Amino acid sequence: MIRKLFIISLIWALLILILCAIPGGSLPQSRFFAIPYFDKIIHAALYFPLAFFLCAEFDLTKKTLFQLSGPLLTMLIIAFYGGMIEVLQEKLFINRSADIMDFFSDLVGGLAGLTIYYLFFRPFFQKFLEKK
Repeated sequence: MIRKLFIISLIWALLILILCAIPGGSLPQSRFFAIPYFDKIIHAALYFPLAFFLCAEFDLTKKTLFQLSGPLLTMLIIAFYGGMIEVLQEKLFINRSADIMDFFSDLVGGLAGLTIYYLFFRPFFQKFLEKK
């Protein structure tokens, strides 16, 4: 199960990279997207599942060090990846720019994913592993 979570995390991280690399002029123009701070909501929503799966990966491994440091490692990965994408948007991607608030939204989404995992899903995953 842990390898599946790792693969899901990698696929999700790639999806985030692809979506953040879309040229700014290619993004759809709709009244729906005109909602204030809609892009910040999208950033948080993108990093929520990444943090959830990363946290589950670390928690479900049989290595105690990863289990104990899982939340910290998860947030460090989220911070590094979110920051790296913001730098890429500023320096490499077409018609995109870095925004510190996008980075903070990434962190908020990461914290939310981590929190939801530990509050609601961890007991379920732990019971699932005990049955195996």
